[in-house]
Amino acid sequence: MLKLPEGNVVRQHIRTVKLTNNEAKYEAMIACLELAKSLGAKVIEAKCDSLLVVNQVNGTFKVREERMQRYLDKLQVTLHQFKEWALQHVPREQNSKAVALANL
Repeated sequence: MLKLPEGNVVRQHIRTVKLTNNEAKYEAMIACLELAKSLGAKVIEAKCDSLLVVNQVNGTFKVREERMQRYLDKLQVTLHQFKEWALQHVPREQNSKAVALANL
């Protein structure tokens, strides 16, 4: 989900091959950031309910698997296309709209 500054919400559903939960979180973040960039966004405040993904992106957790490192690298390249960005963790129970979209 992408919430625009004026309050409108853009919902996007992507199909992927079978992924782990955290891989799916990375895929969703990358897709949403690419959508935001295509709409001309320059500043991003992203939220994610995966504590692992948030902490890997923010540099608090080390990445142990090569596959996850590739996701992190791709996400960081995408994030650095913005003038400013922030990523924060939001508990899953406070992320019900995004969870419902993911379960389609």
